[in-house]
Amino acid sequence: MIDARIAGVSLACALGMLAAAGSALGQAPSALERCLLDRLQAAAPGVTVDEVRRACAGVEGPGPETPGPQAPDRQGPGAVPPLAVARPAPELSSSPAERRIVSESRLWDERFALLPHRPNYLLPFAHASGAPGSGGGDIQRNEVKFQVSFKLPLMPPLFEGRAGLFFAYTGQAWWQAYNDERSSPFREYSHEPEVFAAWRPALGPILGWTPRVASAGFVHQSNGRSGELSRSWNRLFAELTLDRPDGWWLSLRPWWRIPEDAKTSPESPDGDDNPDIERYAGDGELRLGYAAGQQRWTLTARRGLREGGKGAVQIDWSRPTGFSPQLRWYVQLFDGYGESLIDYRARLQRIGFGVMLNDWY
Repeated sequence: MIDARIAGVSLACALGMLAAAGSALGQAPSALERCLLDRLQAAAPGVTVDEVRRACAGVEGPGPETPGPQAPDRQGPGAVPPLAVARPAPELSSSPAERRIVSESRLWDERFALLPHRPNYLLPFAHASGAPGSGGGDIQRNEVKFQVSFKLPLMPPLFEGRAGLFFAYTGQAWWQAYNDERSSPFREYSHEPEVFAAWRPALGPILGWTPRVASAGFVHQSNGRSGELSRSWNRLFAELTLDRPDGWWLSLRPWWRIPEDAKTSPESPDGDDNPDIERYAGDGELRLGYAAGQQRWTLTARRGLREGGKGAVQIDWSRPTGFSPQLRWYVQLFDGYGESLIDYRARLQRIGFGVMLNDWY
């Protein structure tokens, strides 16, 4: 492995010098040279020079105007593509989930790299059809809503890059920024840390849908408050993400709540703060999205499966702003229960406008 890495450095240096010399002479690097450079730059730890060479086999041509065919996936019939190895550039893939896997694999071996988990967004204008139930009548219908979500690998890729162990955190805030009478407080803030394993399932297409990533883990959600305003619950979850070559993707995420003891009194700090939360927040969620072209659409649905169960529907739309490659215009529509922990029993309709840094795919 040491010899392979030394050879890889030498090959990268030689190709870099060759590309620099070609640029000085006014010649663009060949498709093969560009393929080798891209593969070496994106390669995960442990990838050998032979694997890089094989990945670029069949790529020929003198320059960018005549690119060769895409590198074949030389893993044998029925092989599962790894989560973290050198793969084609994300923009060359028609699979929404595959594009994200490739993008994340390029940062996997960075010690302090934070990868996006859920969408990161800011809604400066979020209007509710009725005043939220928490805080009484002095709560305004217009507020600021934002979400911060990231994940990081807890160890190097497992099983030849086909699996990984992650920690993730999602923080969601509802800020009464325009409520000067109450000194513009944060009405609610939800903390949601997760620990989960993710892997590439060894399954082929099912009715045109290809399973891309499966995961399972533990998630805690809490608003960090005490007394009667305290809300928290712990869950075990499983998730499967599938997609199609035309840009459609589907995510199924059922969960099971870990039981808690009942409170001895409403003021007790111990015991279940919200024993009926599954009825309103649901027993899982289904997410259907479209990620082809400039626009992104996502439909999220949650439903409680018990008798009298409630649920919610959320529709998200985003597209590039045009003045910053890192920002997308974002519109969020919500109708149902469980938007926030503090008001999980109240049905709410909300529309929000703002920007996001990353969509689901």
